[in-house]
Order: sequence, then C-alpha cells, then structure tokens
Amino acid sequence: MRVVVASCSRTGTLGLYLAMKSLGFAPYHLAEVLHKHGIQHMRIFREAVLAQHHNYPGNRPYNKADFAKWLGDYDCLVEIPSYLGTGALEMYAEDPDTKFILIERDPGKWLKSMNNTTARAIQIGNMFPLNVLKFFDEEMYSFLELNKVLYGVWSDGTSPGSPENERALRDNYTQYTAMAKRVIPKERLLALKLDDGLGWEQICPFLGLPVPDTEYPRVRNEPETFQRAISGYLWRRARVAAFRLGALALPISVIAGYLWWALF
Repeated sequence: MRVVVASCSRTGTLGLYLAMKSLGFAPYHLAEVLHKHGIQHMRIFREAVLAQHHNYPGNRPYNKADFAKWLGDYDCLVEIPSYLGTGALEMYAEDPDTKFILIERDPGKWLKSMNNTTARAIQIGNMFPLNVLKFFDEEMYSFLELNKVLYGVWSDGTSPGSPENERALRDNYTQYTAMAKRVIPKERLLALKLDDGLGWEQICPFLGLPVPDTEYPRVRNEPETFQRAISGYLWRRARVAAFRLGALALPISVIAGYLWWALF
C-alpha cells in the first residue's frame, strides 16, 4: 500500500480518489465498492467494519492477510480506513514506505453533510416501499445494510434528529482525527484543511511527483448531487425488485414518485 488517505467521507475524498487515479495509482474508494465490485465487496466491507468494532463471540478483527486478500489489487486506500478505526491505521503505519493524507473539515459542517447524504439513504430505505422491495433485490439490500453500518460507526446508533445524534457525530469525528494524527508518523503524514483548498500543489510535492498539466478534479459532491445519484441508483434497483415481486404489485410510477419525494 503506497498511499493511505485516512480522511473521512464528505471531506473531498471523491475528488482525491479521481486525482490519485490520474497520478497513476490504483485507489480503492467507496466508488470501487459500489460500481466495480458490487455485492461481494459490499459484504466484505460491512464484515470488516463489524469485525473491527464489535467483539462478538468468535469474531476477530481483520489482519494483514485479510486486508491483502481484500485489497491486493490496490496500492492506495481512500476514506476506507476511517470506518475501520485504530487497528487499520496502525497496521499500515508499520510499513515505512506508506504515506498518509488526512483532510480535515469543520466538524459541524461535516456532520450536517453526513446527515444530508448517508443518513438520508438509510432513512428512505427504512420506509415503504423500499423496506419491502429491498428483500427482493440482493444488491439494494446489501447497499442499504452497508450504509447502516458505515453511518453507525460515527453516530453510535443514533438517528438524525435524535437528542444525542449531533453530539455523537461531532465527538467521534473529532476523536478519530486526533487518533489518526497520533498513530500516523508525522514525517509520513500530509495534513490539510478542506477549507484551505485541495489541489495538485498540495499533494504532488508530498508524493514526490510532478504537478500534472491537467486540472485537479473538482467534483461537486454536494448533498443535492449525492441525493440525485442515490435516487437514480435506488430507482434502478427498485424496478428490478418490483418485477421480481411479481405482477408489479407496486406500479413503477408510484416508486419513482416516492423516491423523488423522499429525497427532495
């Protein structure tokens, strides 16, 4: 693993994922989980998160062999370690050749962004008709279950609007950032603030690479953009599930209208 982007989701990681691709790396990001590997990696990622955070009988955290089997085709991790906690960062920090990037964001802005994106996908998945249709489409079910686990890492099982939700998100984000700075060797860490800007000029010198002639990928991944993408994805999966349910018990037009209402 050449580079580990220890940053959390909603801190410019999608643009950085595309940037690392442009620089010749093979980065692993949630986009790879969802759009390239599908159900298999959704399950693996969910299992890895549960293994790192829950001490069930017979359960054990992933070790180096597990990570190598899962991520052996990649030389760069983007945002994945933020869901896995201290153990994953410590494991990669043992390699003196691995470099780390950590992008920080104002905790208040970050928690609002999480509640307007990941949490929204969970909320509509728990409502009719998706709470029924997801059992007729394995991919949609795996996607929604993965989102629950990932959001739960930060929210301590609370839901948006509940009394302890914002406190849990803020505290967990702050504690994770402090832990990352403590665990990662300072001489191999590039720490940046999202509000200060992110571009080739910041990351290329740290990686020992020339600045490309191309523009740095500026991805508008605002909540509205995210919600449109999720709506389109769930709409496609809901259509598949509805046909499997048989005789279109719920007309497709009803499902489409529901998704639009729930997200916007």
